[in-house]
Amino acid sequence: MFEWLIPILLSISVFLLAHAGQKWLTEIRLRRLALAVVRTSTEHNQASGKRSPIQDFYFRVLPVLAGWQKPWVPSAWGIKVEKQLARQPLWSGRLAAEWLVTKELSALAGGLAGFFIEAGILYSLLMAVAAFFLPDLWLKEKETVRRKGIMRELPDTLDLLASCMEAGLGFEQAAGIILERSKKGFLYQELSEMMRAIRMGRSRRDALKAMGERVEDSDFTTFITSLVQAERLGVSVANTLKQQAGQLRTKRSQSIEKQALEAPVKLLFPLIVFIFPVVFLVLFGPIVIRFMQGF
Repeated sequence: MFEWLIPILLSISVFLLAHAGQKWLTEIRLRRLALAVVRTSTEHNQASGKRSPIQDFYFRVLPVLAGWQKPWVPSAWGIKVEKQLARQPLWSGRLAAEWLVTKELSALAGGLAGFFIEAGILYSLLMAVAAFFLPDLWLKEKETVRRKGIMRELPDTLDLLASCMEAGLGFEQAAGIILERSKKGFLYQELSEMMRAIRMGRSRRDALKAMGERVEDSDFTTFITSLVQAERLGVSVANTLKQQAGQLRTKRSQSIEKQALEAPVKLLFPLIVFIFPVVFLVLFGPIVIRFMQGF
């Protein structure tokens, strides 16, 4: 009586199996692509930052220690810290909770150091608080060194890019040649990341803007904006690069002159506090001693 239902049920079963198989194959393909991207990123990080055995052990244990602190990390602070960590080769891809664990371990080490030297409870607590902020100072110093290194290398790199483009090469081809023949530095890492994003299908404009967001420097952002506008308006990119290189060199020389003019003012405090008292003691100390012996 219900024999006509059998073909319908078979058809529905075949359709569902085919749909599930297609979904399963799609997930496998996406998983393979994700693993390839992660493998490429891991190789890049390993090439840019070598780990010692102690660091390797620490980074293996760190996710376990940070697992229970993930819900307690403030979102705004976590996003800011993860952006900063992504720019450090050894910490690239790490979570803000792991950085928080590092700060806590640093504070624990500072408190234990104060306890072992018998500094007292108050000084031990002060040492723990100071040690808690030491990783942030280290990260800030690394960011400053990285930013200065990029801005120091940028004018010469822009001149090389302009020369290559005037010889008939495109922007990507010129950047590839510079990456092949230049030494590995901070700007080399950023250009490599930009070229990797372009090869993965991202537009040049978006890749340049992403590079500007990673560097977080006003002069570098101005250079990126000028380059994007030149490309949009059809202006010669090579001339724009040369102009930007000249402006960056001018700003750098002005910054050096400013620092040189500020040097006497900055030296005034250590002169008054540390040098002048010693000079007065050496000059007038014997006179004061003889004067006191006379009485």
